[in-house]
Amino acid sequence: MQAGTVLDGRYRLIEPVGAGGFGQVWRAHDPRVDRPVAVKVLTSDGSADHDRQVARFAREAAVAGGLSHPHIVTVHDFGSAVHRGRPYAYLVMQLLLGKSLSAVLEAGRLPFPTALYTASCVADALDAAHEAGLTHRDIKPSNIMVRDDGEATVVDFGITKGNDARHDITTTGVLIGTPAYMAPEALSGTFDHRSDLYSLGCVLFEAVTGRRPFTGTSWQLINQHLKETPAPLRTLRPDAPVELERLVSRLLAKDPAQRPDSADEVYGLLEEINDSYFGETRPIGDLPPVRGADITSEVQLHPDEATGGVVIPLRMTAHETCPSCATTGDETRVLACTRCKGEGRIVRARRTLQVRVPAGVKNGQTIRLREYGAPGKHGGAPGDLYVTVHVIA
Repeated sequence: MQAGTVLDGRYRLIEPVGAGGFGQVWRAHDPRVDRPVAVKVLTSDGSADHDRQVARFAREAAVAGGLSHPHIVTVHDFGSAVHRGRPYAYLVMQLLLGKSLSAVLEAGRLPFPTALYTASCVADALDAAHEAGLTHRDIKPSNIMVRDDGEATVVDFGITKGNDARHDITTTGVLIGTPAYMAPEALSGTFDHRSDLYSLGCVLFEAVTGRRPFTGTSWQLINQHLKETPAPLRTLRPDAPVELERLVSRLLAKDPAQRPDSADEVYGLLEEINDSYFGETRPIGDLPPVRGADITSEVQLHPDEATGGVVIPLRMTAHETCPSCATTGDETRVLACTRCKGEGRIVRARRTLQVRVPAGVKNGQTIRLREYGAPGKHGGAPGDLYVTVHVIA
């Protein structure tokens, strides 16, 4: 592959932006919708390992493509092509402008607010994945992209474990994941959502201290995860809040039952720690950040859509007080107003969201979409969107 190659008659490769055992990641252009994309390309070598990598590609496309979340990479397309007589598998994703967290950490530990916010983005993403019945199984700094705007995005769902055994491509006796960040139970092939929380604890430990909880060869790491306790956080970073040390200690508990119950709980604890100790560092100018309001909405689905999952457009409308009549306090004038037609408010903005409803949603179930609500002010985070599903036959 080289710059200028048009893959599958559509995606024009511009420049390589990453590489690994799977092949290369290219910055590319999709002329059909005129947008920049990232294309992960896997070259065939005819080996059995290649076939497993293709299965990982397909798995990542199926899993990440089924999730819609601001902190999870968006997958647009997956396919195969032949270029100069050689077969290729490719995965087309959202182009994330920034660096992997592993590259960021090469410069050393992060400031507390940055470390906490990055971890909260990952916890937010994991909460969405876990709600969909998915365990990532490979949370580590190289699978977390820190974008230029400071947001963090989780990538690489290629070894994710779901509830559907048809998508499980693991092999008995093969270690799945990265030893430096693996939960003790995962080392024996047992995974659940709390295994991801342990891995997040390893990442948070490294982001705050500048070093991993455990180091050594793969076998040394396995023994340490199983039997040793990492150094208390504040022995390496004395200025760390005691609540942060407690949270990291809970995340790195050997027994999954002693860890937080959910990624959502971790998200809330990270927010509390940041607001208690570092909230004053986030204002823009002299104005404190204000979180946007939560928004509620409803959708109607056919039973087949509820069973199989669906992406639906959701039209959102924001209103503001009518400047022509509502401020007068005169109800008669409001009713006679031609600008707002007697409503006392006018449309300020409209937007259409593509909302992914997961498969198996129940009648009356409410889906929470973080930061899809009203925008924040002065640098504050947007509110959340709560969508109640009604299944109509």
